[in-house]
This record gives sequence, C-alpha cells and structure tokens, in this order.
Amino acid sequence: VDLDAHLDRLFAGLVRLEIEIPEKRNELAAGAEEVARSAPRPHARLRITVTRGVAGGAATRLITAATYSREARPGGVDLVLAEGRLSSAHPLRGLKSLSYQAHAHALRRARARGAWDALWLNEKERVVEGTRSNLLARFDDEVVTPPESDGCLPGTVRRRLLEAAIVQECSLSLERLLEAQEVLVTNSLVGVLPVRSLGEGSPDDDRGKLLD
Repeated sequence: VDLDAHLDRLFAGLVRLEIEIPEKRNELAAGAEEVARSAPRPHARLRITVTRGVAGGAATRLITAATYSREARPGGVDLVLAEGRLSSAHPLRGLKSLSYQAHAHALRRARARGAWDALWLNEKERVVEGTRSNLLARFDDEVVTPPESDGCLPGTVRRRLLEAAIVQECSLSLERLLEAQEVLVTNSLVGVLPVRSLGEGSPDDDRGKLLD
C-alpha cells in the first residue's frame, strides 16, 4: 500500500478544492493504519473520504475498509470504449472525488458487455484513462501514458512508474493506441494488468474487437 502517494494526492486535491484539511498528515496516516489493521483478510480496499462538512462547520473525514476480491486474470482484461467524452478542461479534472456517476455508469455498461473497464476519450479524441484505471502503451522500447493535461486522474501506480522513468507522458489518439505492441492498465488494487482486447459501442452493439 503506497499510503504516502495516496495522501499526497488527497492533500493536493483538498487544497485545490479549498477544503479545510481536517487533521495533520501524520494523524491521518495513523488513522488509516489503525483501520487497516482491523480490515477484512486476506484483501481489503481502504478509502479515506474528506468532505467540506455542513455550512459553517468543520471538514469531516471518514476512513473505511471493505473486502476486496482479487480475480486471477492470466490472459489479460477486455476494455470497451466509454460512451461520451471527458472534458480536459473540466474543473474537477484529475481529482479523485465523490463526483463519480459518469465513471460508475460507464463501468456498469462495460461490465454488461463482459469487459473489465471502459476507456475514456476526451473532447480532442485523445485517450484519457479507464473509469478505474490508468493506461499504458508500449511502442518498441518506449512505454507511454496519457498526460494529466488530457484529463486523467494521476494514479499512484502511474506516479511511481513516471518517477522511476519506466514510462513517460505522451498524448495518444485511439488510432495510435491501436498500433501499440502492448497495452496495460494500472491501479493501486490490481497493480499492472495486460489488456487483451478493446471493443467499441454500447452493450447492444456487437461490432467486435479493435485490439487483439
């Protein structure tokens, strides 16, 4: 668990949204570690939620843990294209917030087609991210990921790969993505997973696969 990276992103988001930071960083980290010790086994997902609170009141924070089932996916995962577009200029771009309905809807539609995630494009037709994952693409010896300026959430696994110079940021069109030798998705719960196929359309539109 990369708690430091998650807290970095949380605190940066609170500053950006002008939400009062409810407690010192070390106190919040201690609270997360305490909840983690009593979390379900063998795997659980931990969530820290901070809200602005009621009018005139102080900010609130909630730390929860829930069972998480890790599925074995030796052959990789399937993606579909999400309906609609993400705006790279949206005021909540790059923030992990409770304003999640568009992502949740797209993920439900993807699951209805048997896919693991839905892939977003932005208003410039550039690849952004999955509803619950960042995207990596390998071209020969170079591995790239869409930049934050295109609208993606700065995931913690993505951050560490960038810091280690394993990947670099580069805008990707869908056409360019389909030329990649390998496509991968990342998030803090699954690590890095290979993408097996990328389909398009709605759950009622079976137009096959774009990437095999």
